[in-house]
Amino acid sequence: MAHSAIVLCGGLSSRMGRPKALLPWRGRTLVEHVVATLRTVVDDVVVVTSSELDLPRLDAVVVRDREPKLGPLSGLRDGLAAASNDLAFATATDAPFLSAGFVRTMLGFGRAAAPVVEGFVQPLSAVYPRALTTTADALIAAGRMRLLHLLEAADFRSVAADELPEVESTRNLNTPDEYLGAVRRDDPGARAQVELFGLMRTTSGAATIDVDAGTLGEILDRVQSDFPMLRLRAAGEVAKNILVSLNGQAFVRDASLPVGAGDCILLMDAAVGG
Repeated sequence: MAHSAIVLCGGLSSRMGRPKALLPWRGRTLVEHVVATLRTVVDDVVVVTSSELDLPRLDAVVVRDREPKLGPLSGLRDGLAAASNDLAFATATDAPFLSAGFVRTMLGFGRAAAPVVEGFVQPLSAVYPRALTTTADALIAAGRMRLLHLLEAADFRSVAADELPEVESTRNLNTPDEYLGAVRRDDPGARAQVELFGLMRTTSGAATIDVDAGTLGEILDRVQSDFPMLRLRAAGEVAKNILVSLNGQAFVRDASLPVGAGDCILLMDAAVGG
């Protein structure tokens, strides 16, 4: 029997400080990692995202959440509507430890099903029939926005943790500490890079510096410790006289921002970036 999968990645990622879908994981973005895992099990993958998020090219159908402010039920409804098969496994994008065996086992129940881990139903590691699209519409119209309501409408099968392989597949990442903890556990040697420009490069005599993955504040502290002539931090914040870019894209100043393996922090004097 053919199956589909749905990846929800339209959330605000407000606690993480940067889009979770684009966090680096094992040499690619987290959304690429999750899609690749799913593609080993299912016949088609639907990624539901917001119009604000610019995703990399994926081996998946990408659809835009029609009503992103309504939460995951709206995204799941749009994913089910775009799925090609009668049953779909649904997951959030922040599932770094998702395994093919876990997905295959869940789909093997052949019906709506959700794992119960430590007493809690996990609706974003669950299987949904495509026919629930209209039920999701009705729930949204009634203001019943919890994914559990949709599972209950399908008379879902509760799956105990001891029935499943690799239950850590249900683990998600909500904060920088959770992400960096997962990175360090998965790859204790995870490294990011800092690139210096302008007077910083001239003064320090360094162009690039390899550092351990960490928060932006931790990385700036390490660079400043190695090159005390640089003034990168002030009162626990990013110094006002410097500009910091993550991967050559947006300028950032949040010291709690997570920086993972393969990320590149660009540092320059504010006058240079100016």
